[in-house]
Amino acid sequence: MRGMNHNMSASREKKKRQEQLTAEAASAQNAKKGLSKTVKTVLGIVIAVVLVAAIVFLGMISSGFFEAHSTAAVVSGHKLTPAMVNYYYTNTYQNNQQLLSIFVDSETPLSEQAYFTDEYATWNDYLLDSALATAASTYAIYDEAVSKGFELSEDAQASIDSQLQSMDLMASIYGYGSGDAYLSAVYGTGCNKSNFKEFLTVNYLAQEYENSVISSLVYTQDEIDAYYAANPADFDSVTFRMFNLTAEADTTDENGEDAVSEEALAQVEEKAKAMAEASQGSEETFLELALENTPADQQESYNADTSTLREAYTENDCLELYRDWISDDARQPGDTTYVYNSTNGYYVLYFVENVDMTYQLPNVRHILIAPEDSTDEASKEEAKAKAEALLADFLAGDATEDAFAALANENSEDTGSNTTGGLYENVAPGATLESFEDWCYAEGRQPGDTGIVESDYGYHIMYFSGYGKIYRDYLVENALMEEDYNAWLDAALADVSRTLKSSRFVATR
Repeated sequence: MRGMNHNMSASREKKKRQEQLTAEAASAQNAKKGLSKTVKTVLGIVIAVVLVAAIVFLGMISSGFFEAHSTAAVVSGHKLTPAMVNYYYTNTYQNNQQLLSIFVDSETPLSEQAYFTDEYATWNDYLLDSALATAASTYAIYDEAVSKGFELSEDAQASIDSQLQSMDLMASIYGYGSGDAYLSAVYGTGCNKSNFKEFLTVNYLAQEYENSVISSLVYTQDEIDAYYAANPADFDSVTFRMFNLTAEADTTDENGEDAVSEEALAQVEEKAKAMAEASQGSEETFLELALENTPADQQESYNADTSTLREAYTENDCLELYRDWISDDARQPGDTTYVYNSTNGYYVLYFVENVDMTYQLPNVRHILIAPEDSTDEASKEEAKAKAEALLADFLAGDATEDAFAALANENSEDTGSNTTGGLYENVAPGATLESFEDWCYAEGRQPGDTGIVESDYGYHIMYFSGYGKIYRDYLVENALMEEDYNAWLDAALADVSRTLKSSRFVATR
């Protein structure tokens, strides 16, 4: 019984252990199955997240996120996004169109065309660096303006708002969905009205501040007189004639190059001496001998009158070879001389006159009436008739300067003066169109004089306002202003810097 009970007990224990092992195995198997399900679920979530991230990343690329938020360059301490660099780059590209039309192939990317000096590898490198240089200078001036508490004028703010509004109009005209889309198409991905506004604001503020600096440069008569007294050679002017007599090469030098012999040079000196002596006191004779001494194959096209004239040259404009002779206080109209030109001949000089720089400059108002087609005679006649009618109406009325100014603001097509009553003050020689200047400088011109002048731009209804600054003082003021402006600019740009971080998202061409 005891043995049987013992065997039965052992059998039960064995069975119990088997059942326990079976249960444990089943539990482990179930646990294994449960873990596999969890891993699959987690893996699925990870894959989904990666896919979403990839979609978002691609969306960010296509939407211009990186162009609008990453850093492409650092200029004067400011981080510029690729979008902001695009604005400066595109403007630089447009401003260099004439240069590019000469040197580059429009069908080939600029990044594949070598620049014409060793300074840059490609034309694209040149444009990008030039754009960053402009941006760096602009931001440096902008920073100074902000530090001085300078603010945009109402006119500048209105202009910015108008340009932003026009983007939507341009988008509509050219089939883009929005102003942002239009800006992106013109300047590059990532460009939109928000960062375009920032670009405009920085540039307008810098420009207005720079203009305010220039406007602040005002000088007293004592300052003007003192500057002139210290620098008369920069302002006192003379008119003279000069003809270059040259010797033909008739030998070779030690390097085998063509050269002029001493005998040939001596013969030219004799001609120069004879010409100077013969034309003493006679400008007409000087012109005749200039033509006579011109090579036979060039005489038909040579104009001695214009080719030999050096009009209103300052002492510092003159070559050192003859400067002392020209500026001699004893110099008189009709004096002549000849000097070695330091190469292969002689200059023959004829002194015409000292130029009076103390006359007053004219102030004038005008109304420009431009023909719709300057190549069409009927269109030109229509513009002329309109100008004549406007002048007749003016003369039939009060005919005052204020009335003319109002008429100019209403009718003139000259954008440079049609908001200031058509006014141009201190019209300096050579500063305007020849026909315009001739009318202003006509002998006996008096305030209140009117007339009509034709130019390549159309018909100008003229009103003589009176006389302004003395010409010499005007030139001295400009010189003082240039010196002081350059000194300010050098200081403002002293710490200017530019660093290209990445051009990956910059829309280069």
